[in-house]
Amino acid sequence: MEHIAPPLQLILQIKRAIETGASVRSGVLSYLQQSRDDFSKDVSKWISLHDQGLSTKPLLEKQQSQYRRGLLELLERGLRGEAIYIYINQLEQETIEACEDELSRKLAKLPFMLLVPLLLMQFPAFLMLLFGPLLENFFHSLGGG
Repeated sequence: MEHIAPPLQLILQIKRAIETGASVRSGVLSYLQQSRDDFSKDVSKWISLHDQGLSTKPLLEKQQSQYRRGLLELLERGLRGEAIYIYINQLEQETIEACEDELSRKLAKLPFMLLVPLLLMQFPAFLMLLFGPLLENFFHSLGGG
């Protein structure tokens, strides 16, 4: 699960915890034990603030992705004891679709990004091959040969 988006990893951990009869908190804690990325640090701060009874709004507003923000808000509801399994499944599908959209956008840009090395390295070499014999012939004719 190294190459899965961090929110999707958290969703899968929560979903697995709920399906095995464990609490949402245990799913969050197992995610925090397995992950060492920026999002897990935010989740750690979020659960710490939640446990202390402090407001998590500033941390939620700091999240750039609406999926991360929505996931943390949904987990707050789960920690309060509400049933969130249906919503977790929906959020999982939306997150997967968002990841696929992001991948397709990046793949669409890839051919244009690969033109840069072609233009900077291969095109001058092609010009040398093309104009090399012409320049040789030009210098040979100037030399009177």
